[in-house]
Amino acid sequence: MRKPVGWSSFDVVRLVKKLVAGGKVGHAGTLDPFAEGVLLVCTGSETRNISVLVDAPKEYRGRMRLGVTTDTLDISGVITEEKRCAPLDREQVCEAARRFVGEVEQVPPSFSAIHIGGQRLYKLARAGAPPTPAARRVVIHNLEVLAVADNRIDFVVSCSKGTYIRALARDLALVLGTVGFLSHLTRTRIGAYLLQDALEVTALPQYIESERCR
Repeated sequence: MRKPVGWSSFDVVRLVKKLVAGGKVGHAGTLDPFAEGVLLVCTGSETRNISVLVDAPKEYRGRMRLGVTTDTLDISGVITEEKRCAPLDREQVCEAARRFVGEVEQVPPSFSAIHIGGQRLYKLARAGAPPTPAARRVVIHNLEVLAVADNRIDFVVSCSKGTYIRALARDLALVLGTVGFLSHLTRTRIGAYLLQDALEVTALPQYIESERCR
């Protein structure tokens, strides 16, 4: 499926569950509501493959803004800090980006679905006193800077399960001497599943009906 901006991953699951009239439905890899792109949805006996699909490497195309950050580290959050950003050229950003390729320690965002003490971290963050989550090892297979202009960086990244692209944007901004947040994110691939092959949610009813008639 191609999850649109504004939908949660569970919104897509609920739609599929409604259209297939019951049965098991699940997704492999949460995509935040502000993001769009590939979301693997499994039904029936295929749900037992979710744990395998979740482990597949993922690719994203993103845009980050420098000089300002938010509490969620994305465009849906509240601005928490502004910091002057010196003019940067593409080579400076590429050099900083290379530091993140390979196995790296990453601290997840406070607004994330990680469980701490039996509660989701984002719920603790909304309550105003989120604990700092422990850093964890993730793998950045490739990080390519596509464009740098007007405090904006466009990039493509491929990475392992568990990588937060919002945290990557935060950390890259810090290396560049400022703050930043993710303003746009598209997941373009999970394993062998590509964005260009994904089904739009608006096309799902007709697709399911055609499958029933086969």
